[in-house]
Amino acid sequence: MTSKSQISLSTKTVNNLMQSQKVRQALQAKARRILPTAKAIALSDGQTAFANALEISEGTRPGTRSPSGVKRSYARVTAQITDELKKADGYNKLTRPQVLRRAAGA
Repeated sequence: MTSKSQISLSTKTVNNLMQSQKVRQALQAKARRILPTAKAIALSDGQTAFANALEISEGTRPGTRSPSGVKRSYARVTAQITDELKKADGYNKLTRPQVLRRAAGA
């Protein structure tokens, strides 16, 4: 019979781990890898304004919706959406979310 050991982590410990420098660096590295791919996909679809608006945003989720209150760090590729970008959406083959999804999956 094998015994299962159980590890119990407090919310404070998990918060400290999720906000550690190594976790933040890993998230930043992934976002930096996705950004040029997203720009290339947007440019190939003729979405120059959208490609130029892409940037990396970082922060910490507040943890208010989490049952345990865990505050997770994030780094993501975002764009400030202007009226010009919204108007151009109807003329493009790919939507903005499709561009970001393809870049994240590449």
